[in-house]
Amino acid sequence: MSRFAFLLLVCSALLPLGSGAETPASKVESFRDCRDCPDMVVIPAGEATLGSTQEERTRAGMIPLFGDREEPTYRVRFAKHYAIGRTEITRAQYRAFVEATHYPDAETCGVHDAKTDTWGPRPGYNWRKPGYEQGDDHPAVCISYNEAVAYTQWLSKVSGKTYRLPSDAEWEYAARAGTKTAWYWGDAPEEGCKLANILTVGTVIALGSPPSLADRMVCSSPHSFTLPVASFPPNAFGLYDMVGNAFEWAADCNSPNNTDAHADGTARTTGDCARHYLKGGAFHTPFWLTRSAVRGAPLVPDLHMFPIGFRVARSLD
Repeated sequence: MSRFAFLLLVCSALLPLGSGAETPASKVESFRDCRDCPDMVVIPAGEATLGSTQEERTRAGMIPLFGDREEPTYRVRFAKHYAIGRTEITRAQYRAFVEATHYPDAETCGVHDAKTDTWGPRPGYNWRKPGYEQGDDHPAVCISYNEAVAYTQWLSKVSGKTYRLPSDAEWEYAARAGTKTAWYWGDAPEEGCKLANILTVGTVIALGSPPSLADRMVCSSPHSFTLPVASFPPNAFGLYDMVGNAFEWAADCNSPNNTDAHADGTARTTGDCARHYLKGGAFHTPFWLTRSAVRGAPLVPDLHMFPIGFRVARSLD
């Protein structure tokens, strides 16, 4: 498809980066446990309905391969508050871990091949070289599940607190921020062009205008790939980039649907623990794959892909 054809699919233009109403500081309780620790936001205790309905998935154009994992809806109750990272872990934060532990870099990272419109590992690519330009304030990507867990273990050691990856339920509850709609801004995907780093004309062109994106609605921004964390307004809980920018790992073991979801919001630790899944969508994903309820394709824990990063969580007294 030509660049002009893609431009015809454009939705509303992006607001200038960093614009929009900020969540009032008085409503967001945050903290940092150590110098190299990420900013953490306290998520209030409460109840919510998680997962999605068939009506939502049909409206969003969700394919069954993904949508079946979001049903049935279920009720979750967080009896205690917990904390989750204000942003995705940045390159600078991940570098501190690598330098302190001498953790080895991956030998390959999965990138997009424009000639074949496929994804596959490419030698020499890793979080330092994901295949596109990044600054220290961009999310660390090409991060596997195993590496994300190793980072939380190091963070626990240096802080004296127990860090971990968020559970699927913790992540979705935080992303919804008290809302019941497909996205925290509502049920209309177009609004996301002003509020999140999701599929843009710039990304489509940078990926070689692949046929796999030919029928996707895209935003009009010329930027491509990741942006600095917190480039867009936060949700009502004060969290940035819960939609787009980089995919984020959930702690849960893979399961085919929500029938085994835990009512207390803790992670599933039984079942297919050889695979885990992603939340939140990334800079290149279609709108339907960025909804709060989405559970991405189950992936092996040593997989590296150039749109995959993570954020951390921890329990609170």
